[in-house]
Amino acid sequence: MFCTRIRNWMQMKKNKKKKITVKELLSIISDESLISLAKDTHVDYCSKVLYGRSVFYMLLLGLLESDRASLRSMEDIFNSRRFKFLFNIKQEVSVKHNSISERLSVIDVGFFERLFELFYTQLSTLYSKEDILQNKIIRVDSTMVAETSARLSKGMNVGRKKDGKKQIKYTIGFDGLFPCSVEVFTDQKYLSEDHTIPKVVFDYAKKKDGKIFVFDRGVQKRTTFEKMSEQKVEFVGRLNESARKETVRIIEQGNGRRIGGLFLVSDEEIRLFRNSGKITTDETFRLITAQNETGETYLFLTNIFDLEPDVITLFYRKRWDIEVFFRFIKQELNFSHFMSTNENGIKIILYMTLILSMLILIYKRINQIGYKTAKRRFVIELDELIMAIVVQHCGGDPSRVFT
Repeated sequence: MFCTRIRNWMQMKKNKKKKITVKELLSIISDESLISLAKDTHVDYCSKVLYGRSVFYMLLLGLLESDRASLRSMEDIFNSRRFKFLFNIKQEVSVKHNSISERLSVIDVGFFERLFELFYTQLSTLYSKEDILQNKIIRVDSTMVAETSARLSKGMNVGRKKDGKKQIKYTIGFDGLFPCSVEVFTDQKYLSEDHTIPKVVFDYAKKKDGKIFVFDRGVQKRTTFEKMSEQKVEFVGRLNESARKETVRIIEQGNGRRIGGLFLVSDEEIRLFRNSGKITTDETFRLITAQNETGETYLFLTNIFDLEPDVITLFYRKRWDIEVFFRFIKQELNFSHFMSTNENGIKIILYMTLILSMLILIYKRINQIGYKTAKRRFVIELDELIMAIVVQHCGGDPSRVFT
């Protein structure tokens, strides 16, 4: 088993722990855990070759090592002698890219979702208590990936473009350390953020309480804001300048005092007019109006009343972290195209991408290096680890492995 081989190799070297290694990260989830999870989810039902564990490692290595991962590159990885040796697969066993495609379309996505949650839980323990305390703020946003409509089974038509492309929307919650929640949307009705972001917020709020959700101006529905207050879900968002409101009380006349990089204009308790424009919301909200040095106005809407305005605006600025995360997975982890165009396969690749992102993010943070360097060194270190395992096993005789 791969993780057993890693642990055996780790015992050969007793170095002082100053940084995190690929060996340590990959051994966090044992083979026994993978096998147990496969049984629980019945992911291997009727499977003869592409078992859940094998598919997991094939996708993990494929997404990590390929500049542009594809079904054919996955075929090459699975059929390599190196892969078969590491994961105890008989050398005579082989797969074709179309078999991988078919398997991705039917394999139980619950297996990969549970793996994502398991990695999130286990990897989070590697952070300090101070780091964990800072992940109270959940940044929620969406990103979209396009593909030709002929290849994509489901997707959204965006705008009036006649380029024959459809798009899939991914709405993700990011806690500043890792992606912690995700939804995939393919129906046209979910083009609006008023439908997607609240779903991620409410679903995650049911699992974890005490979080503060931060999102951009895509969310404007008054009913959504009211539901968050009713369910005691704290949030910080932006309000459009055209939004009509009724002032309940003035909390503070800003008089232009500085709050972070902005100047406070006013801090109010308000009610918002509903879409009809005649009736106000039952719930009251806090509206912080601020301007930058060029006079551009920002309206921050929240249901948090016990924190200073500069803290609320600081929470909102942290939303930028998820934009950095999106750029990372698109530029470094090949998330700007589809390897599978089936909805089931798309979800699996998403979970695998997020698992890989967590491994690299914590490798980056603990080792104090940049995104590109972390990805590059992760690949090099993994290759060296595999080489060491092979050398140890064959005792200097490659024919014991590569025959």
